[in-house]
Amino acid sequence: MRSESSEPERPEGAEEPGELQGAESAPSRPPRPVLLTAVLAAVVVVGSLVAAVLLRPGEDDHEASDGLSMPTATADGGCAGGPCRVVASASVNGMTVELLAAERGSAGRLRAGGPASASVAEVAIGTMGVPLNQDSLRCEESATPVCLVRGPHDGGMVGELHVWQGDSWRSDQRPYFSDAGSVTLDDVDGDDVPEVVVVSHDCSDVDSVAACRQAPVLAEVFDLSGGTVGCTGTYGSPGSLRGWPEVDVESYELMACS
Repeated sequence: MRSESSEPERPEGAEEPGELQGAESAPSRPPRPVLLTAVLAAVVVVGSLVAAVLLRPGEDDHEASDGLSMPTATADGGCAGGPCRVVASASVNGMTVELLAAERGSAGRLRAGGPASASVAEVAIGTMGVPLNQDSLRCEESATPVCLVRGPHDGGMVGELHVWQGDSWRSDQRPYFSDAGSVTLDDVDGDDVPEVVVVSHDCSDVDSVAACRQAPVLAEVFDLSGGTVGCTGTYGSPGSLRGWPEVDVESYELMACS
């Protein structure tokens, strides 16, 4: 006879008692030190991002929303009764020259020597409502500093010349107007003294404003005293002038202006 065992039968495929179950078990939780390190790292990253945002220089630290600098101190009454802002600057003959303007770019002043300097001259075209901006100042080195202040006006450009004499600016207060949109400085005759170059449409053969705006252009050259040096021949468009819009004229190109 087959003896009966007292142990219960195990189902087919069942594991022996004491077999390890680790092969199919769920992954265990990381040790607490590992979790603590990950949390601390995340806190450090977030804190760094917050600090970067808080410490980043704002627009008001270097430039106002209108593209002008923050107000600057002046030795006199400022610009139009309010604070002045530096809209453009240049270094000429080792001297710092700054173009100042009121909040909206009007009421210009030309300053030499920095914020503490009393060498400040009024820019007359600012009283004409001409807006002044970063492109409004052009200076050339010569025996004495020469600067041109310019801005858009009446569909073209108007400029005003300032020459440094002694310890102050001299201006003849004469506006140079270009209906083609270019007034600049250029040493035309190569004597290390710049001239004023004004580009205009030649409207002698047209009979309407609309036709004048489409007419050929020429460059007229003036010396620092406002006298006419000469004119170039005509060109089909402003872009045909060498160096446009900072036009470059050579003395051999000049002839008597008609």
